[in-house]
Amino acid sequence: MTDEDVPDGGRGWIVILGCFIFSTATVGWPCVPAWGVTEEYFRTHMFPGTADSVLTALGSLSSVIMTLIGIVAGKLADRYGYKPFLAAGALLWIASMLASAFCTTIWQFFITMGLMQGIADALIFPVIVALPAQWFKRYQGFATGIVVAGSSIGGAIASLIYREMLSAVGLRKSLAIFTAIDVVSLAAAYLMIEERPSPGNDERRKADIVWFDAECFRDPVFWSVAGCFFFVVFGYLGPVFLIPTFTAEKVPNLRELLAALPLVVLNLSAALGRTLVGFAADLFGPVNSLLVAITLSGLTQLVVWMFVSTYGGIMVFAALYGFFCGCFVSLVSAVVVRIYGADRLAGLSGLLLLFNTPGYAAGAPLAGAILGATGNNWRVVAGYGGAVQIVGALCLVYARLKREPRVFAAY
Repeated sequence: MTDEDVPDGGRGWIVILGCFIFSTATVGWPCVPAWGVTEEYFRTHMFPGTADSVLTALGSLSSVIMTLIGIVAGKLADRYGYKPFLAAGALLWIASMLASAFCTTIWQFFITMGLMQGIADALIFPVIVALPAQWFKRYQGFATGIVVAGSSIGGAIASLIYREMLSAVGLRKSLAIFTAIDVVSLAAAYLMIEERPSPGNDERRKADIVWFDAECFRDPVFWSVAGCFFFVVFGYLGPVFLIPTFTAEKVPNLRELLAALPLVVLNLSAALGRTLVGFAADLFGPVNSLLVAITLSGLTQLVVWMFVSTYGGIMVFAALYGFFCGCFVSLVSAVVVRIYGADRLAGLSGLLLLFNTPGYAAGAPLAGAILGATGNNWRVVAGYGGAVQIVGALCLVYARLKREPRVFAAY
């Protein structure tokens, strides 16, 4: 499949719609807004005596498992094809949702919402961010951005509906209804998706899987990009998890809907940012776009969050930070293709996402620990988060200049 063979449209947009639905229904569900509703319900109705650290661990477990297993799933998908992994991930996801509806103890939810959903996401996510590269060349970044934006849209919309459903019919019926919706939507999405293997793909699939790519690990450019993804997540999750607490402290006695609105705005803004950054990547290059997005995300914490104290200011911060903070997720596959080509896209995308794991596991708890240790000094939290993201951007500078020394070139 040469660049001239890539459709850059047509049937490819149907594939993107299928990937978007997968992202919305699966990766979007355990993200912060939807999980925040579940955590609140657990705390007040099912497990009132459970420590907050336990509930936070439950909420982050699926993301940690996804990044840990994603590299394995990605390499196997490169070898055996993408659709079998989508099918397996969809079936496991539906099973996890249905099983969650009948859970009664916290450890059971660790199995269904943590372990099972984490494995399902690991089977699905590396595939849906790799598929756009098979169908798009000129608009690859934009197409990938649409797919990743599904996770933000899914989380934001699900949280609003889910909150009302829990109040009306309870957890079991709510999860059963979402399970039925997932069955229909994931089946339709699966039928929309089609692979376009590149020339020589059959020969590559017959070759042995390279689990440890020594050549890649000897490349300083790889470590530059990996360092970027390692640091950026540590700074990324603090505001996302803590903005409800920040809002409640700065503007007390808000109605429930107004208190939840900054987080919803953040995620809807993230959906817009994750889509448009893909368009920017097509124009200016994915590495350039990643560098700018991470830098602006860090500066938004340092310059805006550090000094806001009113509800209006919080909403402005939520919109600005949301727009930039999650852009790096949209650009993983585009950066891999630009630096290393598309032959090992799913495997290398999974490998780079592996470097997000420490941040997903410890980023939000560390921000919370800093907040507690400093007596609720939010400026220290904002300074930490912004500074760590700037460090991530600085790590990427080496890869950018090593591969393309011209400062203003599209790369």
